[in-house]
Amino acid sequence: MINKRDKVTLVDVLDKVLEKGAVINGDMVIRVADVDLVFLGLRLILTSVSKAEELSGRSRSSPERELTEDDKAYIEKLQKEIKKAEENIPRLINADSPRETEQGLAKLILTIVELIRKLMEKEAFRRVKKGTLSPIEIQKLGLSLKAVKKKMQEIQAIFGIKDKDLNLNLGPLGDLM
Repeated sequence: MINKRDKVTLVDVLDKVLEKGAVINGDMVIRVADVDLVFLGLRLILTSVSKAEELSGRSRSSPERELTEDDKAYIEKLQKEIKKAEENIPRLINADSPRETEQGLAKLILTIVELIRKLMEKEAFRRVKKGTLSPIEIQKLGLSLKAVKKKMQEIQAIFGIKDKDLNLNLGPLGDLM
């Protein structure tokens, strides 16, 4: 439950839509000279996987899933990427400042990636909490999200962007995150 005093961001709103689900139904007919030419029927359900699993009564994954060689290779790759990003961050912070245009573009892209990462992190937490993931899926998911965060920190270091800069003020809607 969100307290009225709490700052509600777009991430919070989008997360709530994914958590609860949304259905959009619509029909559109394109006419030329009062003659129907094209019919567009739209049926869209937007929800998280955990909500879809809850509604359907079946899970897409199994908490008992065994570790495979592919899983081991994937985890090892993620751990190497995280380590590489961690090693690069201090070195890159001391690098010359890039052009303002590149920094602005990097800031925008990283803000969008951070928005998506936060939404995925919230959904991952819900799935872990519900107990529908195997330990290996939890590990892979955690490492994947950590790898994305570390890669983002690496790019932030390249462009001199701080965490607090990864947000957009949406005017009357408030902050993005």
